[in-house]
Amino acid sequence: MSAQVSGDATAALAYLDRLADELRSRGWTVHVTAHGDRRPTADVLAPAPPGFSETVIAVPDGSGDARDWCFRFGWGERIGPCREPSRAARVLDASLAAHRAP
Repeated sequence: MSAQVSGDATAALAYLDRLADELRSRGWTVHVTAHGDRRPTADVLAPAPPGFSETVIAVPDGSGDARDWCFRFGWGERIGPCREPSRAARVLDASLAAHRAP
């Protein structure tokens, strides 16, 4: 694994841990994992009803020195900047709220 990839994985884990802290403070269950050569992920489970979840990744958004980081759903759709975990938590809540509606 190259130093850049290793550094990116470390950064991604740090961002996902911040998001996990934000979500846990709101009553969510979050499991952050990093398996070998796979991208670190956060599995986010809604507080109610059980069974609804999303997978979140943190990835560089841009290139070179100007790149920033953003959270994305597992399928790639952008959630928001990693520097705003509370904003990302609101987006995730809204996403899963659609599943909770009767």
